[in-house]
Amino acid sequence: MSQICMTCRKPKANYQCGLCEDPLCKACAQFLNDEFSFLKKIPEELSHKIYCPVCFDDKVAAPLADYNALMDEAREVIFFRKDQSKLTGHIKRKEDPISIEDCEDEQESILRLAFMAAQDKFNCLLDLRISTKKVVVGSHKKLIFSASAIPATVDPSKIRDD
Repeated sequence: MSQICMTCRKPKANYQCGLCEDPLCKACAQFLNDEFSFLKKIPEELSHKIYCPVCFDDKVAAPLADYNALMDEAREVIFFRKDQSKLTGHIKRKEDPISIEDCEDEQESILRLAFMAAQDKFNCLLDLRISTKKVVVGSHKKLIFSASAIPATVDPSKIRDD
């Protein structure tokens, strides 16, 4: 017996909303993959893969818009590597360092640090250090990246470009 989509009333509703558990057809289902993957802890209501239009609008749309805005801020975070300390010597380092472990890509590790900084309203990462670790699984070898930096707030117009 096939189920009927609760949104459009068509038969063959092969999907189910993760929140209300209503049956959905593919056309009506709202799919999420890893949209909230940079959050430290993903709230339960945002951890499902499939949503009906009502649950998506009520529970997911606003947090997703906030998350995307925060991701845009993270992409604008300025970062300075440890070897660029001559440029950043005048910037106070008041905050504790933040770090990220086990990323499969160097750029992703920097973006994850920047996201953490943007969440706490910082716009700069100082003394960025990236380390790599070689992991061997059978005959496959890959690098795993870890990164750390000190978050700070700076006026971008006051930074020298040397």
